[in-house]
Amino acid sequence: MATTYINASKGTAITYDQFAFGLGQQGRIAIEESQVWHEQYIKEDKEAQKVWRYEWLQQYLMGNLKVSSKEADRILSQTRDERVAGDRKLAKIDQRQPAVKRASAQFLYHIIRPEDKPTSFKQVKVTVDKVVELFESLSKAEQAKFMRIIK
Repeated sequence: MATTYINASKGTAITYDQFAFGLGQQGRIAIEESQVWHEQYIKEDKEAQKVWRYEWLQQYLMGNLKVSSKEADRILSQTRDERVAGDRKLAKIDQRQPAVKRASAQFLYHIIRPEDKPTSFKQVKVTVDKVVELFESLSKAEQAKFMRIIK
């Protein structure tokens, strides 16, 4: 596809292919450059990691939504439901919650990199018969509690 569009903000011509190539190139460069922060992050304790995440989200929102640090802090202080409820009150698409989701996804991709984390559990395939067997091995009180939980 060689469709060319004029970039309104710059007045320059760019093809669809060039745009996709540029985004791919930026993604590759960004993941390469974030390696140093990933390596430092995984050495930090849980409290420091929370600070890293908050700073990432704050800075991402400031850049993505063009808001001040104070406004980014306000957005982050809201629950997900409060950010979404704002959408309904304004009767328009609000970008707060989608931006927080994008920021979290980018933090996961660039800094946490879950593919680098060892798994702490082994997945085991369980048959229905095994589940029934385990359920029947529970006491009547445990069975009743389990049934209350799954309802």
